[in-house]
Amino acid sequence: MTNKLALSSALALTVTTLAALAASGSARANVPVGDPSNVQLRDLCDSTRAVCEYTGPNAPVLDAAVCLDGMGTVRLQTTGGCPLGSVAFHARYGEVYDPGQNLVVAYIPLANACSQAGLCETAEITPGASAMPICCWGAICWPGSDCDGTLFWCHDGVCNEDGTVTCFDGQEVFD
Repeated sequence: MTNKLALSSALALTVTTLAALAASGSARANVPVGDPSNVQLRDLCDSTRAVCEYTGPNAPVLDAAVCLDGMGTVRLQTTGGCPLGSVAFHARYGEVYDPGQNLVVAYIPLANACSQAGLCETAEITPGASAMPICCWGAICWPGSDCDGTLFWCHDGVCNEDGTVTCFDGQEVFD
């Protein structure tokens, strides 16, 4: 519930910022499409984390100019630039999930928790385990991404009764 509240607050701040930019007339960004190295755009996920999803270390590279509108929708920037009320950003990681509407999901790749000594237990593939971002302080980790510790990606984790997460370095067993 805390993550949903934080996401809602961050999205409201983004919408407020976009509304202020639109009112000032600077919300329309006509940034040339093409090689992103020619244009200095702010990184979308560094600027507005609320519209990005955490994922594992092998996130797909998008490396494209995108437009963020006041509703939090991210689209590939077209040759006409961003529409009025949208702001141009650069998305390093992500993918187009609706090519017809140029809709993009942007990612924040996290390091694999099992690449850090002491964060994972070796086990067979664990039933009921799921992939998730985890926040760790030392060797104790909690589910979610709202924390003052270090964020990692757990490919195979389970929540414990005390609220912590056990992350497994799952080994698939073949018969």
